[in-house]
Amino acid sequence: MKVFDYAKMKVTHSMRFPAPLMSLAFSPDCLTRVIGTSNGTIYAGRRKNKEDFEGGSDEELERPLSKYERRQKKLKALSSGDAGGLGPVEEPQVRVLKPTNFRYFHRGQGEKPSEGEYLVMRPRKVKLGEHDKLLKKFRHKEALVSVLGSKNPENAVAVMEELVARKKLLKCVSNLDSEELGLLLMFLQKHSTVPSYSGLLMGLTKKVLEMRAEDIRASDDLKGHIRNLKRSVEEEIRIQQSLQEIQGIISPLLRITGRR
Repeated sequence: MKVFDYAKMKVTHSMRFPAPLMSLAFSPDCLTRVIGTSNGTIYAGRRKNKEDFEGGSDEELERPLSKYERRQKKLKALSSGDAGGLGPVEEPQVRVLKPTNFRYFHRGQGEKPSEGEYLVMRPRKVKLGEHDKLLKKFRHKEALVSVLGSKNPENAVAVMEELVARKKLLKCVSNLDSEELGLLLMFLQKHSTVPSYSGLLMGLTKKVLEMRAEDIRASDDLKGHIRNLKRSVEEEIRIQQSLQEIQGIISPLLRITGRR
């Protein structure tokens, strides 16, 4: 039931009932209303007079309410179910869905399980990377090229190890064009001296130089990558020699300390 104010052209009050309304009547003084619903229930209510309010003098009742007081009074009436001063209205009963109801099997994901129900957790799908999708489709060369340009060397080394297991790594290297070969040489120059990757990448570097020697001699860009690779390897050799010298100095001291 909605109450309209035609002077302001807006809804002033709204009340809900558990069944469709069939009839509505007011008393001549508009203090009492009776509502009949389709299920045979009759709702009757009476508007409260000024004398019905507890507390407050006649001056307070006759005093015009401020905007804040009118708003608080309206919110209090709506929260108590006494919208418009016509008395409380019964709350509609929520129908509990049972397995015998067809709608029971079309509940949303936000529906909370009731007590006694067994909740089945669906495993989440693992989001695969681009190289994983290519490997699943046996597109080995494209999978290798996709990880060479990425910023994660772990993925690139993992793809290379997978291609070694499939015996396809050297075939992929032989099928690379000049631009793709340049990406591979750049990757080897950056990460071949890393201790965790050097076991695989140093052997791969030797194979690349043996298999693609002619292509490297024919391209100036590839020659530049080889010079950078040679420079990084020489720097790593110098570091290893320095570490061996330091180890040679420290080893006798550790032995003497161990005897004491």
